[in-house]
Amino acid sequence: MHLKRTYFKILLILTFVAGLSICNVSAQQSIIGLHFVKTKAKKADIRFELLHNLIVVPVFINGSDTMRFILDTGVSHTMITSLTGVPGLSFNFAREIKLYGLGREEEIEAYHSFGNMIELPGIMGFNHNIIILKEEFDFLSSSLGVQIHGLIGYDMFDNFIVEIDYRSKKLTLYDRTYFHERRREKRLKKARVLNIEVIRRKPYTTARIIDNDNNAMDVNLLVDTGASHALSLFRSMDDRIVIPEKNLYTYIGQGLGGEIYGYIARVKRFELDGFRLKKPVVTYPDLTSIMISDTKNERSGSIGADILKRFTVILDYHRNEMLLAPNAYYKSDFKYNLSGMDVATPVPGLHIYKVVKVRRESPAWIAGIEEGDQIITLNGIDVAELSLGYIVQILQSKPGRRVHIGIMRNGQTRLAKFTLEDPLK
Repeated sequence: MHLKRTYFKILLILTFVAGLSICNVSAQQSIIGLHFVKTKAKKADIRFELLHNLIVVPVFINGSDTMRFILDTGVSHTMITSLTGVPGLSFNFAREIKLYGLGREEEIEAYHSFGNMIELPGIMGFNHNIIILKEEFDFLSSSLGVQIHGLIGYDMFDNFIVEIDYRSKKLTLYDRTYFHERRREKRLKKARVLNIEVIRRKPYTTARIIDNDNNAMDVNLLVDTGASHALSLFRSMDDRIVIPEKNLYTYIGQGLGGEIYGYIARVKRFELDGFRLKKPVVTYPDLTSIMISDTKNERSGSIGADILKRFTVILDYHRNEMLLAPNAYYKSDFKYNLSGMDVATPVPGLHIYKVVKVRRESPAWIAGIEEGDQIITLNGIDVAELSLGYIVQILQSKPGRRVHIGIMRNGQTRLAKFTLEDPLK
C-alpha cells in the first residue's frame, strides 16, 4: 500500500508517510465506499482549516469526538498517526502488520483495522479500512501547531468528484453524474482541463520546468495536496535534474526513519498546461539516505500545495482529469523561511514554541539563537497571543525585515535581533 512535507519541514513527512508499503494485507479486503448521509443528496460542503498550505478536515471514527485529518492525494488508505486527545476510541478487527516506506529501510509496526465507521460532515461509510501506527508520530502536530490525528486520501477521491476551493477554505464533494450533468460545463468557463493518471491510487500529471539557463524539461509529477512545498524534484529518479548554482543545503523534513536534509533553490519558471508560475522554490531531497517506494511510476518529483493553493482544483479520478481555475493567490510570490530557524510546539494547541533547528550561517544562527530555545516574544508581542502560523508567516515574510525575538534558555531570558535575508535571490 502506498500511503504517504516552513514551511518545507512538513514537505517530506507527508510524502514519507504516504510512501509506505503494507505487507500481509489481504487483497480480498475491499473498502466499502463513502456515501452521502442524505440519500438524495448530490453534493456535500465541508469547511476546512488551511495550515501551512495543508487541508485539515474534521473526521469522526466509530462515533469518536472530532479528529483532524489532512486531506492528502498521496494517501491510498486512511491512516491514523496519533490518538492523542481521542479517549476511548476503539477499532474493529485489528491485526498487526508491517510497513515499509520512505525514510526507513526497517519495517514499521502498525495495525490494520477493518469494519470501521467513518464520518465527515454530510458523508459516512461503513466497513472502512484504517491503518494505525503502533508508535505515535507527533511531528505533524508539532509542526502545524494543532493536534493532527491522521491522513485521508484515495477513499475520498475514488467515491466523489472533489472540488477544493483554497480561497474559501471549502471542499465540495459531488456525485459524479450530478457534476457532469449540472456543474462541469459551468466550471469549464473559468478552468482548464489537465490529464492525470491514477497509478496505485495516486494522481500524476506532466508539467514543464524552465531552469535558470532557459532549458526546458518535461517531468512526471505526483499531484500532492498533502505536501506544503511548491515543487520537489528527485535527482536520483531523473538524471536530467540539476540543482541550480544558487542554493541552500538545509534540513527539509522528517521521515519515520529520521531527519531528512537536502537543497532548496529557485527555478525560472514552472509551466502546467499553459499556466506559468515564476520563480517557484524547489526542494531537492538528499535521497542517499532514503528510498523511494514507487519507483515504478517513473516520477521526477511532486507538485505540492504551495502551487495547488493558487487554483480552485477539481479532481475526477474516474475521468482521469483535473480542472484548474486560477484564484487570488495565483500571482503571489513563492516564499520560504528566511530566518534559518525552524519553530515547532511541544504541546499542540498551546502557545508554547521552541526552536527545533538552526541553519549554520543563517541570520538566526548569527544572532546566537540555538536549538531548544523557547520563544517568549516576537517583535515585542507575547507569543501567548500568537499562533504558530503567524510566527511562520513572519519568518518567511520578506528580505530586509527586522525581527526581534525574546527567548528563554536555561531559565534566563535574552533578546535576539536579526534581519531576514534571501540568499536564493
